[in-house]
Order: sequence, then C-alpha cells, then structure tokens
Amino acid sequence: MKEKTISSLFLISAIAAATITFILLGKKTVDYSDRSYTWHVDYNETSDDVFIVCGKKIGEIKSDANKLVTALNATDADPQSSRTPAEKGPGHSPKVKLIKVENGVAFVEIINAGYLTQRMGSSGAQDYLASVTYTLTENSQIKKVNFIFEVGDHAVPGVYTRETFANYKTVIEDNR
Repeated sequence: MKEKTISSLFLISAIAAATITFILLGKKTVDYSDRSYTWHVDYNETSDDVFIVCGKKIGEIKSDANKLVTALNATDADPQSSRTPAEKGPGHSPKVKLIKVENGVAFVEIINAGYLTQRMGSSGAQDYLASVTYTLTENSQIKKVNFIFEVGDHAVPGVYTRETFANYKTVIEDNR
C-alpha cells in the first residue's frame, strides 16, 4: 500500500512538473529591444521622404499600454532607473514613463528629457515624439499623448496626436 501511495505521488508530481514546464515554455516572451513592437521613423535618402513605420508585431501588445511603453523604452526596467542626475546633464537617451490614461489621453513623463530637447536635434526630437505618439495611440483607449517635460531647444511638451505628424508617410510592415 505504501509503495502504491509513493508511486501515485511520484506520478502526480511528474504530471505537475510537466504541466508547469509546458506552460512556461509555451509562453511567448517579448524581446522589447525588437523595434517590430513599436512605430519607428525611417528615411528615404534619395527622396528626402520621412516615413513612420508600424512594426509588424505591435498587434501582439497594443491592448496593453504598459507593454507599449516597455517596448518604446526597449527594456522592462523602470524608466526611473535610467534617470541622469541633473548635475550631470543629459547623458542617457530619453525614456517614457506612463503616468495615467484618462479620457483618451495618455499622460507621459519623458525621463532624461534634456537628451531629447538638447542632444537629438529638432528632427531627432520630432521623430522620437512621433514614434511615441503613434505607438501609444495603437491602444484603443488612447487618442492623444500629453508629453510632460521641461521645454528645450528642440522639443516642447504638450498634447500630440497622429495628426501632429502629418508630414510623415505611414508604412505598415507585413504580418500585422
């Protein structure tokens, strides 16, 4: 009887372990450094056209605003962890911190905004704001993005929509 109980417990443990392994291996992991999860800007060097390109995997995460932010930051680390101390100047690239979504507006703080407003140039800053705006407005609950940061030479805070970037031509990657 004791052997039967031990055998049964062993079998149950093996089945439980197999089930857990199957669930963990079956879960799809997201490589947030893959820009296929965001909109990104691209240029046609021969025609000077500027494109905003929709990554082909964005549909996998667009229902979760926090995942979109993680993809924009290309890391799942807290954006605060990359904040450059004020006395050191804008050393790290900007990161997005989602504060809240309310009435169709995503309120986002730009961490290391000095890099955005002082180091990226006007085109780079515009491209960054366009990428963030297009990516976040993939979420059906978000129609506008209210950027919160200190005004600088190359970018200003405020509410942006896709229409703000009407000069960009949109391109949708395959497999969306």
